This record gives sequence, structure tokens and C-alpha cells, in this order.
Amino acid sequence: MEQNSSTRLLPPYRALLAVDIVKFSRAQGIYLGDMRQLIPQVLERAMSLSGLQEIWGSRRFPDSAGDDYVFGTDPKWLPLLISPLMGSLQIVLEEVDHELAARDRDLRLRLRAALHVGPVLDSGDPWRDRIGEPTVTTFRLLSSTVINNALKHSHPSVTQTAVIISQRVFEDVIRPGYTTLHPSEFTPVTAEVPGKDFVEPAWLYVPRPSRSASSENDTSATVASDKDEVDRRSMGDTPIAVFHGPVGQSNNAHEMHVSQTLPSDFFGRESEGDRGE
Repeated sequence: MEQNSSTRLLPPYRALLAVDIVKFSRAQGIYLGDMRQLIPQVLERAMSLSGLQEIWGSRRFPDSAGDDYVFGTDPKWLPLLISPLMGSLQIVLEEVDHELAARDRDLRLRLRAALHVGPVLDSGDPWRDRIGEPTVTTFRLLSSTVINNALKHSHPSVTQTAVIISQRVFEDVIRPGYTTLHPSEFTPVTAEVPGKDFVEPAWLYVPRPSRSASSENDTSATVASDKDEVDRRSMGDTPIAVFHGPVGQSNNAHEMHVSQTLPSDFFGRESEGDRGE
């Protein structure tokens, strides 16, 4: 490989939001296409619920490779992509969960989310835009063991989404106080991806936390194993809380009914009931 012989201009900075479906491959094949189609619909509804239609309308290089969705936007929107968007995403997914249950009791749409920021190409070239280290990091965060475990050890009828943000996003957005969320509502974690050369500090936030009864011991062990990481990156006297809810935002989805989340003809049948456990 030839060494780069010229200095190049830095591409524009973009905030990157990526989501993907938890356990997508476990859904029946007849539903996979519909599940994929739902991702941008859910994101758009959550944006609208948060009053962020401008962000959705101006998103850059939106793309999907199957069970995921990614787009870029101006970094100034980063605080809003965390709060209120993640709380709204939880609310919309709760409504979707009830709708899907009426079609198939085993059908769920739970989403992992990841946020990062950095210089990426954005010139209108579909082959080169968003390609670069920041995008790779965003998807590594999304695939990391720690966010998978957070959802694995939560109750699937309660916790519909979790978001992992990069250290840079935390330092630029959360620590300085640009959102309604307090830094202590984020859990410091180490993001690792099995089989990949990726180990980076990150921060986990769960809008509506819960715990699966069968995973109580596993969750305690995970928290204990991260003690050194918490100590190393402690914020002095600021308490470190695990999976706290958002400040100033209700976690009760019934206080904000979300209508028309799904197409009226989704799966070709009308809703008949809620999910049973």
C-alpha cells in the first residue's frame, strides 16, 4: 500500500446515530422485511414526538444494511439526540410492542442505539460518504458486549432500548451539562466486541431500566467486574448510578399515548390485544 503523499483537508464533523434490532434473526422469516421497514418509521415517530422533525428532515447519508439504520447530522443536535430522543424512542417502542404482540406473541422490536461524533466524508457520494473511523467506532459500540448484556438482563416487556455513547460524546455533551440528564445517569463501561480489535471506554444509558429476575446475579457480577473502571473514571463526589431513569421526563408510557405508530395494514390484520408474559 502506497503511503499517503499529500496532506488532505479534514472532512466535516458529523454526529452519528446508529440503531439495530435486538435478536433480529430469531424472528420468523415472514416478518423480517416488515421489521426492517419499521426501523426508520419508529425513528421518525420518535423524532416527531420529541419535536425534532428538522433533524429527521435534514439527516445525512441515511443507510441500512439489514437490521440496522444509520445517519449523520450536524453535531449541534447531539444533546437532543440523547434527550429527549432516547426517552421518546422508548415510548414509541412500548407502543409498537403492544401492536406486534397482537400479531405474534414472540415478535418484538427492541433497539440498541449508539452515538458518536467525528470527521466523515459528506459530499453526496453514496460510495464514500460516512465511510471512516467514526462510523466504524459507532458500529463497534452498537455491537459491543456491554450493551447486549444491558438488554439481555432487562425485562423485554419494560426496557425497549438502551444507548451507548462514546467517551467523546460524554465529554463534549454530557459532562458540560448540555442535556437535561445528569452525568450520574450514565454508567461508565468498557465497550468490547468479541473477535474484533476494539476496546474503548464508553457510557451506557437506559431510558426505562428494569431487571430480569433470572439475571439478577449475572447483573450484579457485571457491575462488580466494572468497579475498577468506575473508580478510574470517577467524577469525584458525583455518585455513579446504574441505569437511572431520565431527569424531568416521565417513564410511564401511558402518560403519553402514541398513536399511529404502525401502518394500519401492518401484517394485514387489526390489533386484538396486548402481549402476555
